[in-house]
Amino acid sequence: MRLRVMLLSLSTAGLFIMGGCQGDKASAYHDSALLEAIIEDIRIGWEQGDGAQFYKHFLDWDGARYFEGGGQNTGLKDLVENHVEPEAELGLKLGFTDIQTHFEGSFAWALVDTEIKLTTSDGRDIHNTGHGTYLFRLVEGSWKVVHTQSASRPVRRD
Repeated sequence: MRLRVMLLSLSTAGLFIMGGCQGDKASAYHDSALLEAIIEDIRIGWEQGDGAQFYKHFLDWDGARYFEGGGQNTGLKDLVENHVEPEAELGLKLGFTDIQTHFEGSFAWALVDTEIKLTTSDGRDIHNTGHGTYLFRLVEGSWKVVHTQSASRPVRRD
């Protein structure tokens, strides 16, 4: 009986240590600056219509969907070709402020306040503010965006 209890205790300690090691590996990447740098690359890529930043930082997976303003893009190619590139052509100016990051092992998310300015092809000036969410997964030592959602509304002019 005593041997069985000791073996059980050793097994439990081994599981605890193994779990701790896995957590330590992920926690080494729990640095807000890493996510903020990715978000800044994406912001610049969006303004410049540079899909390379999206292909670098997004995990391109079957079933990926990105939501913005009530619409959605299915897959990374759809996001880049039908959203990022056309908006850059409209002179998009995009601001992200008050970035808040959160980590749970190999999963992370960031909340951002957004400001969007552009002029539509029919000459309407758009100036919206809102909020966005970026979901990340740690893949082979790099944080990859797996989903985004953004909502905004026109700035009130009093």
